[in-house]
Amino acid sequence: MKRNVSILLLVALLFGCKSQRDRTPSPEPNYFLNLYTQEVLSKDAYNAFIDSLDVAYADTVEGHFITIHTKPIITDESGDSVIMPFIYDVRVGTEYKIRSKEYPRIGTNIAEKRLKTVTGDSVQIGGKQSKPTLINLWFIGCGGCRAEIPALNHLQKKYADRVNFIALTDDNEKDVRKFLKKTPYTFTHAASQNWKYDETSLRPYIDAIKSYPYPENIFIDRNGIIRYVEGLMPTIGSLDDCTKHSEMILDKLLKE
Repeated sequence: MKRNVSILLLVALLFGCKSQRDRTPSPEPNYFLNLYTQEVLSKDAYNAFIDSLDVAYADTVEGHFITIHTKPIITDESGDSVIMPFIYDVRVGTEYKIRSKEYPRIGTNIAEKRLKTVTGDSVQIGGKQSKPTLINLWFIGCGGCRAEIPALNHLQKKYADRVNFIALTDDNEKDVRKFLKKTPYTFTHAASQNWKYDETSLRPYIDAIKSYPYPENIFIDRNGIIRYVEGLMPTIGSLDDCTKHSEMILDKLLKE
């Protein structure tokens, strides 16, 4: 039995949207709102519920992973009730049994397209290829995007000759080249040639394949089919821990 329970605080403070002086400690929640069922749980009942999820998937051979996504707290006028809304994902191996978001792009076929890279070369996305492909959707001003770059580099180094690693952004390619001079990011990069929403922009193409706001990691098999879509990679812990789930996906695609 393998167990992995993680908690994600999905609040703006995560990536520094406010200055340090504006940050005030959040009150400790004494109730928890299950957004799936709308049931309000006491702290003890909440802990018991999380434990019950763990027990329910305890016998899975592949290992199970429970991720709790919390939302901004709710307080009543008196301040006596501090409620933390939450939803959760349950994943067994590479497959989700419960997922808080829908990803309608999964299972869709990406038509073959060649894009100009920031180095002046070209790269193929979609269509039949000899290798699986990992596409990272990002932009320079995205804190989460920058935070996961070390983990992405770790993946690229491990699977360099077996997987296509491509990063797409609609940032201006001049800005991307400037960023890459200061920040090692070892994917093949394609970017917009200017800020116009026209044939030189990657925005229409990115909008056609993405599901949610950045960052997003799209895993494509050799037949050009989107098989998995993941959001922000873990950024706490060793690089091996941060990339474990992505490695499971890539290993599966490589065996097919």
